[in-house]
Amino acid sequence: MEASSLFAVVDIETTGTNQEMDKIIQFACVIVENQKIVNQMSIDINPLRSIPKHITELTGISNKDVANEPYFEDVAYTIRQLLDGCVFVAHNVFFDFNFLNSELVRAGIEPLKSPCLDTVEIFQVLYPTSNGFRVSDMASEMALDHANPHQALSDAYVTAQGFIKMIDKLRGLPEMTLEKFTQLSKELGVNNHDLFQMILDETRKKESKKENHLMMIDGLVLKKKNYDYRYNVRCTNETFGSALDVLRANQKEMSEDIYQFLAKESQEKDFFIEAETGTGKTMGYLYPLSFVNSSKQVLISTSTIMLQNQIVYQDIPLLNKLTGMSKYGVVVKSASHYISLESFKQTLDNPVPQKTYAICQMAVLVWLLETTTGDLDEVNVSKNNIFYQHVQHTGKMELFDSSLFHEEDFFNYLNDRCRFADFIIVNHAFLFADSQKKEPFLPEFELVVVDEAHQLPALIENLSTKKLSFSQFGYELNHLIELSSDLSKFNVLWERQGLMIGNISQELRESLDWLEECFFNYYRLHQVREEVMVELLTFLQQVPMVKRSIQQIKVLLRELSHLKKDILEKSQVGSTLIEKDFFNTLNRVIEISEWFNQFFYDYDDDFVKWAYRKKSHLVLSMVNFENLSIQQYNWYHQAKKIIYTSGSLQLDNESSFLENKLGLNNVAKKTLPTIFDYKNQARLYLIKGINYPNLSSTKEFSKQIYKVVKKLYNTHEQTMLVLFTSHNLLEKTYQYLIDYFNQGEVLILAQGISGTKEKILKKINQGNKCIILGANSFWEGMDFSKQSIDIVVMTKLPFEPPNRPIVQARYHYLEQQGVNPFYEDAIPQAGIKLRQGVGRLLRSPTDKGILVLLDDRLINSRYSNILCSYLPKELDILPVTLPELVDNSKQFLKNKS
Repeated sequence: MEASSLFAVVDIETTGTNQEMDKIIQFACVIVENQKIVNQMSIDINPLRSIPKHITELTGISNKDVANEPYFEDVAYTIRQLLDGCVFVAHNVFFDFNFLNSELVRAGIEPLKSPCLDTVEIFQVLYPTSNGFRVSDMASEMALDHANPHQALSDAYVTAQGFIKMIDKLRGLPEMTLEKFTQLSKELGVNNHDLFQMILDETRKKESKKENHLMMIDGLVLKKKNYDYRYNVRCTNETFGSALDVLRANQKEMSEDIYQFLAKESQEKDFFIEAETGTGKTMGYLYPLSFVNSSKQVLISTSTIMLQNQIVYQDIPLLNKLTGMSKYGVVVKSASHYISLESFKQTLDNPVPQKTYAICQMAVLVWLLETTTGDLDEVNVSKNNIFYQHVQHTGKMELFDSSLFHEEDFFNYLNDRCRFADFIIVNHAFLFADSQKKEPFLPEFELVVVDEAHQLPALIENLSTKKLSFSQFGYELNHLIELSSDLSKFNVLWERQGLMIGNISQELRESLDWLEECFFNYYRLHQVREEVMVELLTFLQQVPMVKRSIQQIKVLLRELSHLKKDILEKSQVGSTLIEKDFFNTLNRVIEISEWFNQFFYDYDDDFVKWAYRKKSHLVLSMVNFENLSIQQYNWYHQAKKIIYTSGSLQLDNESSFLENKLGLNNVAKKTLPTIFDYKNQARLYLIKGINYPNLSSTKEFSKQIYKVVKKLYNTHEQTMLVLFTSHNLLEKTYQYLIDYFNQGEVLILAQGISGTKEKILKKINQGNKCIILGANSFWEGMDFSKQSIDIVVMTKLPFEPPNRPIVQARYHYLEQQGVNPFYEDAIPQAGIKLRQGVGRLLRSPTDKGILVLLDDRLINSRYSNILCSYLPKELDILPVTLPELVDNSKQFLKNKS
């Protein structure tokens, strides 16, 4: 392969993917020579068979379009001549090349034997932070015009443009990185290795240029770190009122309330401030925090990593622009989110002979030339991939001074950035988990902001619930057995300890299997799908052999812990990849063992314990509902002032639901006035004429949802959000919608199916018309500010599923306390979530939209008045049939600005 070669970039559209049965309906080729497009050709082909409906909907090519076009046999020789002598390039070349060759053979023409390049693999390597690796993703990443996706010429032309850009990017890579590429790319498919070798040979012939922004350590080329933040001046001469008038009215009021709360000496430590969606509450608290104790750091905790990034990369720069300050914020995550350069270097020295692994390694080599954080979330790598597990950072325990990468370690860099930051931004889970560690990462803070604070009760409950999965326990023990065996074979220092740990792990595995079967038999978990409450003392009395088994497991786990201490005294932790994997696995087993001992040896009556079957394995859970206060966490006691904000903290100042759940007293409260005119900006339609009791089956209900969503979209052709309380129902509805719309002009995006929340949000904010299906966090934490959501469909009132183990356990506990769980827990939680769902609709005073609810309990139940009190007072609730919904919503949205 030479730089002067002709590259034929090919795309085909077919009636399907079966090479035996299906046929080509469109062929396109774009010729690239010397980094320029010099020719192009496109042919429609009559496949001599009917084009399936879903292919027509996907490509726009119908039977009528190809009825008078030539057969493949008529153009096969022309295609063969065009491609002869060229390097064959395609996006997923394995499909295009093999399918085309099968058609050539059927036409009696010799198949192609050209060298092939796959742009999917090359794109994955060179653009590791891309949201996806399809042709459309490549077009988006490179800002290429892709007017007709799934049309052969459009796809081939975009792929050709992308290929040229990829060659240019390869030629700009450092020689050392290219050398690694040529070593690793031998695992890749087709002739991609030859391309990397060609570029390396070119680079070696040129005079190397010095890249001042890069550095090299032990064969790794990295982007130099920027330490300008060290010289930021944290104090300011500006006054609180200096830029207050640039804020919106509600932001200004929120800022003044927070400023007064922080400035005055008062007994109140906690301040609840409710600011509905669209207020701009982030700026409402960032502004006053910049002036009160401006020389001290502030901790901000929010609900998701996505919101963390939004604060650092959007909100703080806007704050600086408004105030003329230079405030600096740092996103902090747990150590495992960051790459360990030491471990990554070991993967290069001891490569795994696997294509996916090699692509990950090559992608990280490119990413290291670009990243400023070392945050692995930036890279599009599956978290389940063994490569990801190999290169995750383990925290302070692996920061050896002797390492060549110690000074450039990204976890060290994170520590340094935190020392100089004005705002440290974490998510709730990290804040609470880190606070309980013996050596927490976070320092002590006087000022803390908890954004999306309504999520705290559920988070504390989840963190306080101990779960012992026998499936996970068994997996870790099996992995420990394998690692112990490998270490004892290849390292003489490990021979004795490895053998002992392997034997103990095997004995533990057998004992756990027996114990699991005892639980299944006693509680009939083979037949019962729901969780069952565990009265442990009764169980041990009824099945006395279990007590001996538990004691034996406890002794074995103690021996494992002692062996770990012995090994640590004689070995440096994780000096090789396999040792790192071994210690991580052993630590997880010991951590699980602590939960095991607590479940079987803590007989405190305050604990609620239950068991259930997950797939074919036992899960044991326990929680102490007496001890779910926020005050059990160290960070709470360290802070002097805490601000809690959300769109649904308190519906009125008489409500005490949230503070009771958190165990707080003497809380200052404020609800900001609404910025919306709900009477004229929104309507809530309740679908009547549906026999709701007959929709108990998921299949029937999903059909009804599909019918409503289809009708609404065909009427309005506007982006809409459909909110679910069940993932199973979501998946069924998705299938109906995808079969009908089939990714035509509207994108069907579903949580858990169409990628991560971040990927879904990016597709939405690109301006595509979308039908978004979501559950859980989609009710509350998605920022659709760049895309108007005109229609929100709520499939059911958002009550927690009563058959969830934790829900049943909580209700059981509340009943024991003489509390009605439905009225004191279920309804307030559902009401808060309902209000959050409403908040997905309107973002500004000029927005207009409709809410549709498929649940008549809102107006036809004994608790209707309570639920309706959670909604905005001016929001009209209109019961309508489906035809009436269409007519009424048309009229309401007609004058939408």
